[in-house]
Amino acid sequence: MAKKPKLLALESLRGVAALAVALHHFRYGSLLSENAFIRHGYLMVDFFFVLSGFVIALNYVNRLSTPADVASFQRRRFWRLYPLHLFTLLIFLGIECLKYVFEQRTGIVSNSPAFVVSDAKAFLANLFLLQGVVLNELSFNIPSWSISVEFWTYLIFALTMGLLRLEMRWCLVLAAGAAIVLLVLEGGRLETDPIFAIVRCIFSFFLGAWAASLHVRIPRKAATPMAAGTLALVVLAIWGLGGTQAEILLPALFALTIVAVANLQDGTSLRRFLEWPLFVWLGTVSYSVYLTHSIVGWVVTQVLRFGLKVPTHVAADGDTVLALGQGGATLVTLAATAAVLVASYLTYRFVEKPFLSGWPFGARAVAPRNG
Repeated sequence: MAKKPKLLALESLRGVAALAVALHHFRYGSLLSENAFIRHGYLMVDFFFVLSGFVIALNYVNRLSTPADVASFQRRRFWRLYPLHLFTLLIFLGIECLKYVFEQRTGIVSNSPAFVVSDAKAFLANLFLLQGVVLNELSFNIPSWSISVEFWTYLIFALTMGLLRLEMRWCLVLAAGAAIVLLVLEGGRLETDPIFAIVRCIFSFFLGAWAASLHVRIPRKAATPMAAGTLALVVLAIWGLGGTQAEILLPALFALTIVAVANLQDGTSLRRFLEWPLFVWLGTVSYSVYLTHSIVGWVVTQVLRFGLKVPTHVAADGDTVLALGQGGATLVTLAATAAVLVASYLTYRFVEKPFLSGWPFGARAVAPRNG
Protein backbone atom coordinates (compact mmCIF):
# COMPACT_ATOMS: atom_id res chain seq x y z
CA MET A 1 0.00 0.00 0.00
CA ALA A 2 1.53 3.31 -1.06
CA LYS A 3 2.17 5.94 1.52
CA LYS A 4 -0.40 8.73 1.33
CA PRO A 5 0.87 12.17 0.30
CA LYS A 6 1.73 14.58 3.10
CA LEU A 7 -1.01 17.04 3.96
CA LEU A 8 0.96 20.27 3.93
CA ALA A 9 -1.73 22.36 5.61
CA LEU A 10 -1.60 20.02 8.62
CA GLU A 11 2.19 20.24 8.58
CA SER A 12 1.85 24.01 8.95
CA LEU A 13 -0.54 23.68 11.88
CA ARG A 14 1.97 21.40 13.60
CA GLY A 15 4.65 24.05 13.19
CA VAL A 16 2.48 26.84 14.61
CA ALA A 17 1.55 24.60 17.55
CA ALA A 18 5.22 23.84 18.28
CA LEU A 19 6.02 27.55 18.25
CA ALA A 20 3.15 28.19 20.68
CA VAL A 21 4.61 25.60 23.07
CA ALA A 22 8.01 27.30 22.87
CA LEU A 23 6.49 30.69 23.66
CA HIS A 24 4.56 29.09 26.52
CA HIS A 25 7.87 28.20 28.16
CA PHE A 26 9.52 31.59 27.50
CA ARG A 27 8.82 33.61 30.65
CA TYR A 28 10.44 36.93 29.81
CA GLY A 29 7.41 39.11 30.53
CA SER A 30 6.51 39.99 26.93
CA LEU A 31 2.91 40.24 25.78
CA LEU A 32 3.95 37.76 23.08
CA SER A 33 4.00 35.08 25.78
CA GLU A 34 2.08 36.61 28.68
CA ASN A 35 -1.38 36.31 27.17
CA ALA A 36 -4.13 33.79 27.81
CA PHE A 37 -3.64 31.88 24.57
CA ILE A 38 0.08 31.26 25.09
CA ARG A 39 -0.29 30.73 28.86
CA HIS A 40 -2.60 27.84 27.92
CA GLY A 41 -0.18 26.73 25.21
CA TYR A 42 0.35 23.38 26.98
CA LEU A 43 -2.87 22.37 25.21
CA MET A 44 -0.95 22.38 21.94
CA VAL A 45 0.59 19.11 23.13
CA ASP A 46 -2.88 17.59 23.00
CA PHE A 47 -3.23 19.01 19.50
CA PHE A 48 -0.04 17.13 18.59
CA PHE A 49 -1.49 13.92 20.02
CA VAL A 50 -4.74 14.30 18.06
CA LEU A 51 -2.88 15.15 14.86
CA SER A 52 -0.50 12.24 15.35
CA GLY A 53 -3.39 9.82 15.83
CA PHE A 54 -5.12 11.15 12.72
CA VAL A 55 -2.05 10.91 10.46
CA ILE A 56 -0.92 7.52 11.81
CA ALA A 57 -4.38 6.00 11.36
CA LEU A 58 -4.76 7.51 7.90
CA ASN A 59 -1.48 5.96 6.77
CA TYR A 60 -1.20 2.72 8.73
CA VAL A 61 -4.55 1.36 9.88
CA ASN A 62 -4.56 -1.23 7.07
CA ARG A 63 -0.83 -1.95 7.15
CA LEU A 64 -0.41 -3.58 10.57
CA SER A 65 -1.81 -7.05 10.06
CA THR A 66 1.17 -9.20 11.15
CA PRO A 67 3.70 -9.18 14.02
CA ALA A 68 6.37 -8.26 11.46
CA ASP A 69 4.32 -5.25 10.38
CA VAL A 70 3.97 -4.12 13.99
CA ALA A 71 7.70 -4.60 14.65
CA SER A 72 8.61 -2.63 11.53
CA PHE A 73 6.14 0.12 12.43
CA GLN A 74 7.47 0.48 15.98
CA ARG A 75 11.08 0.38 14.82
CA ARG A 76 10.39 3.23 12.41
CA ARG A 77 8.67 5.21 15.15
CA PHE A 78 11.70 4.66 17.38
CA TRP A 79 14.22 5.91 14.82
CA ARG A 80 12.03 8.91 14.03
CA LEU A 81 11.82 9.96 17.67
CA TYR A 82 14.93 8.72 19.40
CA PRO A 83 17.97 10.37 17.74
CA LEU A 84 16.91 13.94 18.56
CA HIS A 85 15.59 12.88 21.95
CA LEU A 86 18.95 11.31 22.83
CA PHE A 87 20.82 14.34 21.50
CA THR A 88 18.85 16.78 23.68
CA LEU A 89 18.98 14.41 26.67
CA LEU A 90 22.78 14.40 26.54
CA ILE A 91 22.83 18.20 26.31
CA PHE A 92 20.68 18.41 29.44
CA LEU A 93 22.97 15.92 31.16
CA GLY A 94 25.77 18.35 30.38
CA ILE A 95 23.69 21.20 31.81
CA GLU A 96 23.25 19.26 35.06
CA CYS A 97 27.02 18.76 35.21
CA LEU A 98 27.57 22.50 34.69
CA LYS A 99 25.07 23.28 37.44
CA TYR A 100 26.85 20.90 39.79
CA VAL A 101 30.26 22.46 39.14
CA PHE A 102 28.79 25.96 39.56
CA GLU A 103 27.13 25.00 42.85
CA GLN A 104 30.34 23.48 44.18
CA ARG A 105 32.44 26.50 43.27
CA THR A 106 30.06 29.32 44.27
CA GLY A 107 27.73 27.81 46.85
CA ILE A 108 24.79 29.19 44.83
CA VAL A 109 22.08 26.57 44.33
CA SER A 110 19.48 26.97 41.59
CA ASN A 111 15.74 26.51 42.03
CA SER A 112 16.27 22.98 40.75
CA PRO A 113 19.58 21.77 42.26
CA ALA A 114 21.83 19.61 40.10
CA PHE A 115 21.01 15.89 40.01
CA VAL A 116 18.12 16.13 42.50
CA VAL A 117 15.15 15.79 40.17
CA SER A 118 17.25 14.98 37.10
CA ASP A 119 19.06 12.11 38.82
CA ALA A 120 20.35 8.71 37.72
CA LYS A 121 16.89 7.10 37.87
CA ALA A 122 15.43 9.90 35.77
CA PHE A 123 18.27 9.59 33.26
CA LEU A 124 17.65 5.87 32.79
CA ALA A 125 13.92 6.49 32.40
CA ASN A 126 14.62 9.14 29.76
CA LEU A 127 17.14 6.88 28.06
CA PHE A 128 14.51 4.17 27.61
CA LEU A 129 11.65 6.56 26.71
CA LEU A 130 9.86 5.82 29.97
CA GLN A 131 10.02 9.27 31.57
CA GLY A 132 6.36 10.03 30.91
CA VAL A 133 5.27 6.62 32.14
CA VAL A 134 7.17 5.81 35.36
CA LEU A 135 8.39 9.14 36.78
CA ASN A 136 6.38 11.35 39.14
CA GLU A 137 8.39 14.48 38.29
CA LEU A 138 9.49 15.92 34.96
CA SER A 139 13.25 15.88 34.43
CA PHE A 140 16.05 16.76 32.00
CA ASN A 141 14.39 17.97 28.76
CA ILE A 142 10.95 18.47 30.27
CA PRO A 143 8.89 18.59 27.02
CA SER A 144 10.17 15.12 26.11
CA TRP A 145 7.61 13.53 28.46
CA SER A 146 5.14 13.69 25.57
CA ILE A 147 7.57 11.91 23.24
CA SER A 148 7.78 8.95 25.60
CA VAL A 149 4.03 8.51 26.05
CA GLU A 150 3.44 8.96 22.34
CA PHE A 151 5.95 6.21 21.56
CA TRP A 152 4.12 3.71 23.77
CA THR A 153 0.73 4.87 22.50
CA TYR A 154 1.95 4.07 18.99
CA LEU A 155 2.52 0.51 20.19
CA ILE A 156 -0.94 0.30 21.76
CA PHE A 157 -2.42 1.48 18.45
CA ALA A 158 -0.42 -1.05 16.44
CA LEU A 159 -1.44 -3.92 18.72
CA THR A 160 -5.14 -3.05 18.99
CA MET A 161 -5.85 -1.84 15.47
CA GLY A 162 -3.36 -4.17 13.80
CA LEU A 163 -2.90 -7.54 15.45
CA LEU A 164 -6.29 -7.59 17.22
CA ARG A 165 -7.98 -6.28 14.04
CA LEU A 166 -10.32 -4.04 16.00
CA GLU A 167 -12.56 -1.76 13.97
CA MET A 168 -11.97 1.98 14.01
CA ARG A 169 -14.93 2.62 16.29
CA TRP A 170 -12.87 1.02 19.08
CA CYS A 171 -10.57 4.03 18.86
CA LEU A 172 -13.50 6.09 20.11
CA VAL A 173 -14.11 3.57 22.90
CA LEU A 174 -10.47 3.77 24.02
CA ALA A 175 -10.57 7.57 23.87
CA ALA A 176 -13.79 7.64 25.88
CA GLY A 177 -12.31 5.33 28.53
CA ALA A 178 -9.27 7.57 28.91
CA ALA A 179 -11.51 10.64 29.10
CA ILE A 180 -13.47 9.07 31.95
CA VAL A 181 -10.23 8.45 33.86
CA LEU A 182 -9.22 12.09 33.38
CA LEU A 183 -12.65 13.30 34.49
CA VAL A 184 -12.70 11.13 37.60
CA LEU A 185 -9.09 11.56 38.72
CA GLU A 186 -8.12 14.95 37.26
CA GLY A 187 -11.47 16.73 37.04
CA GLY A 188 -11.20 17.04 33.28
CA ARG A 189 -7.92 18.96 33.32
CA LEU A 190 -5.44 18.13 30.58
CA GLU A 191 -2.44 19.69 32.32
CA THR A 192 -2.28 16.48 34.30
CA ASP A 193 0.05 15.12 36.93
CA PRO A 194 2.90 13.16 35.27
CA ILE A 195 1.41 9.82 36.32
CA PHE A 196 -1.59 10.48 34.05
CA ALA A 197 0.50 11.50 31.03
CA ILE A 198 -0.07 8.22 29.17
CA VAL A 199 -3.83 8.47 29.78
CA ARG A 200 -3.83 12.00 28.39
CA CYS A 201 -2.02 10.81 25.27
CA ILE A 202 -4.31 7.80 24.74
CA PHE A 203 -7.36 10.06 25.00
CA SER A 204 -6.23 12.55 22.36
CA PHE A 205 -4.35 10.13 20.09
CA PHE A 206 -7.21 7.67 19.71
CA LEU A 207 -9.69 10.50 19.26
CA GLY A 208 -7.53 11.65 16.37
CA ALA A 209 -7.28 8.09 15.03
CA TRP A 210 -11.06 7.76 15.09
CA ALA A 211 -11.35 11.12 13.30
CA ALA A 212 -9.36 9.61 10.43
CA SER A 213 -12.39 7.43 9.68
CA LEU A 214 -14.37 10.64 9.08
CA HIS A 215 -11.80 11.99 6.64
CA VAL A 216 -13.71 11.13 3.46
CA ARG A 217 -17.14 11.89 4.92
CA ILE A 218 -16.78 15.66 4.98
CA PRO A 219 -18.16 17.31 1.81
CA ARG A 220 -15.23 19.09 0.17
CA LYS A 221 -17.30 22.22 -0.46
CA ALA A 222 -18.10 22.45 3.24
CA ALA A 223 -14.49 22.03 4.32
CA THR A 224 -13.43 25.67 3.89
CA PRO A 225 -16.10 27.31 6.07
CA MET A 226 -15.82 24.44 8.53
CA ALA A 227 -12.02 24.77 8.75
CA ALA A 228 -12.16 28.56 9.09
CA GLY A 229 -14.79 28.30 11.80
CA THR A 230 -13.08 25.58 13.80
CA LEU A 231 -9.67 27.27 13.59
CA ALA A 232 -11.22 30.43 15.05
CA LEU A 233 -12.95 28.35 17.72
CA VAL A 234 -9.66 26.66 18.64
CA VAL A 235 -8.07 30.04 19.37
CA LEU A 236 -11.08 31.22 21.39
CA ALA A 237 -11.44 27.94 23.27
CA ILE A 238 -7.77 27.77 24.25
CA TRP A 239 -7.94 31.41 25.32
CA GLY A 240 -11.12 31.02 27.36
CA LEU A 241 -11.31 27.38 28.45
CA GLY A 242 -7.64 26.65 29.07
CA GLY A 243 -6.92 26.08 32.72
CA THR A 244 -10.51 25.01 33.44
CA GLN A 245 -12.17 21.61 33.69
CA ALA A 246 -13.81 22.30 30.32
CA GLU A 247 -10.48 21.97 28.53
CA ILE A 248 -11.14 18.24 28.18
CA LEU A 249 -13.51 19.24 25.35
CA LEU A 250 -10.69 20.71 23.27
CA PRO A 251 -9.28 17.49 21.74
CA ALA A 252 -12.66 16.89 20.10
CA LEU A 253 -12.50 20.38 18.62
CA PHE A 254 -8.92 19.71 17.50
CA ALA A 255 -10.07 16.52 15.76
CA LEU A 256 -12.87 18.33 13.94
CA THR A 257 -10.45 21.06 12.87
CA ILE A 258 -7.91 18.56 11.55
CA VAL A 259 -10.54 16.70 9.53
CA ALA A 260 -11.78 19.96 8.01
CA VAL A 261 -8.29 21.24 7.15
CA ALA A 262 -7.34 17.86 5.65
CA ASN A 263 -10.32 18.17 3.29
CA LEU A 264 -9.63 21.70 2.04
CA GLN A 265 -9.97 21.90 -1.71
CA ASP A 266 -7.02 22.84 -3.90
CA GLY A 267 -6.87 26.50 -4.76
CA THR A 268 -8.91 27.85 -1.86
CA SER A 269 -7.44 30.90 -0.16
CA LEU A 270 -7.33 29.20 3.24
CA ARG A 271 -5.44 26.21 1.89
CA ARG A 272 -2.99 28.45 0.02
CA PHE A 273 -2.43 30.42 3.21
CA LEU A 274 -1.82 27.30 5.30
CA GLU A 275 0.51 25.90 2.63
CA TRP A 276 2.65 29.04 2.59
CA PRO A 277 6.22 27.68 2.32
CA LEU A 278 7.38 29.38 5.54
CA PHE A 279 4.57 27.71 7.50
CA VAL A 280 5.32 24.35 5.88
CA TRP A 281 9.02 24.74 6.73
CA LEU A 282 8.07 25.51 10.32
CA GLY A 283 6.11 22.25 10.35
CA THR A 284 9.07 20.37 8.90
CA VAL A 285 11.32 21.47 11.78
CA SER A 286 8.54 21.38 14.40
CA TYR A 287 9.94 18.33 16.20
CA SER A 288 13.25 20.12 16.57
CA VAL A 289 11.45 23.27 17.74
CA TYR A 290 9.66 21.21 20.36
CA LEU A 291 12.75 19.46 21.71
CA THR A 292 15.34 22.25 21.44
CA HIS A 293 13.43 25.28 22.75
CA SER A 294 14.09 24.37 26.39
CA ILE A 295 17.82 24.35 25.72
CA VAL A 296 17.67 27.76 24.08
CA GLY A 297 15.45 29.06 26.88
CA TRP A 298 17.88 27.83 29.53
CA VAL A 299 20.86 29.48 27.81
CA VAL A 300 19.03 32.80 27.34
CA THR A 301 17.88 32.81 30.96
CA GLN A 302 21.39 32.16 32.29
CA VAL A 303 22.86 34.92 30.12
CA LEU A 304 20.24 37.38 31.37
CA ARG A 305 20.40 36.38 35.04
CA PHE A 306 24.11 35.87 35.54
CA GLY A 307 25.63 37.74 32.60
CA LEU A 308 23.43 40.83 32.53
CA LYS A 309 22.25 40.57 36.17
CA VAL A 310 18.56 40.91 35.26
CA PRO A 311 16.44 40.45 38.43
CA THR A 312 13.49 38.06 38.61
CA HIS A 313 10.06 38.02 40.20
CA VAL A 314 7.42 35.36 40.80
CA ALA A 315 4.41 35.50 38.48
CA ALA A 316 0.82 34.88 39.56
CA ASP A 317 1.06 31.24 38.44
CA GLY A 318 4.16 30.67 40.59
CA ASP A 319 6.70 30.66 37.74
CA THR A 320 9.86 32.74 37.94
CA VAL A 321 9.81 35.58 35.40
CA LEU A 322 12.69 37.85 34.45
CA ALA A 323 11.97 41.47 35.41
CA LEU A 324 12.46 43.09 32.02
CA GLY A 325 10.57 46.08 30.71
CA GLN A 326 7.96 45.37 28.04
CA GLY A 327 10.23 46.52 25.22
CA GLY A 328 13.20 44.52 26.49
CA ALA A 329 11.03 41.48 27.18
CA THR A 330 9.63 41.51 23.64
CA LEU A 331 13.10 41.90 22.15
CA VAL A 332 14.43 38.98 24.21
CA THR A 333 11.42 36.82 23.30
CA LEU A 334 11.91 37.51 19.59
CA ALA A 335 15.64 36.82 19.87
CA ALA A 336 15.03 33.55 21.73
CA THR A 337 12.45 32.50 19.14
CA ALA A 338 14.88 33.26 16.32
CA ALA A 339 17.56 31.24 18.13
CA VAL A 340 15.15 28.31 18.42
CA LEU A 341 14.47 28.41 14.68
CA VAL A 342 18.20 28.48 13.89
CA ALA A 343 18.89 25.64 16.34
CA SER A 344 15.96 23.68 14.90
CA TYR A 345 17.25 24.06 11.35
CA LEU A 346 20.62 22.70 12.46
CA THR A 347 19.26 19.78 14.49
CA TYR A 348 16.78 18.88 11.76
CA ARG A 349 19.54 18.84 9.17
CA PHE A 350 22.26 17.12 11.17
CA VAL A 351 20.37 15.02 13.74
CA GLU A 352 16.92 14.24 12.34
CA LYS A 353 17.50 14.15 8.60
CA PRO A 354 20.20 11.44 8.48
CA PHE A 355 17.65 9.02 9.89
CA LEU A 356 14.91 10.21 7.54
CA SER A 357 17.09 9.23 4.58
CA GLY A 358 17.25 5.62 5.61
CA TRP A 359 20.16 5.14 8.01
CA PRO A 360 20.75 2.80 9.81
CA PHE A 361 18.49 0.12 8.35
CA GLY A 362 18.35 1.01 4.68
CA ALA A 363 14.60 1.66 4.64
CA ARG A 364 13.20 5.14 5.10
CA ALA A 365 12.37 5.84 8.72
CA VAL A 366 9.84 8.47 7.72
CA ALA A 367 6.84 8.63 10.01
CA PRO A 368 4.22 11.17 10.88
CA ARG A 369 5.61 12.85 14.02
CA ASN A 370 3.62 15.41 15.86
CA GLY A 371 4.93 16.09 19.30
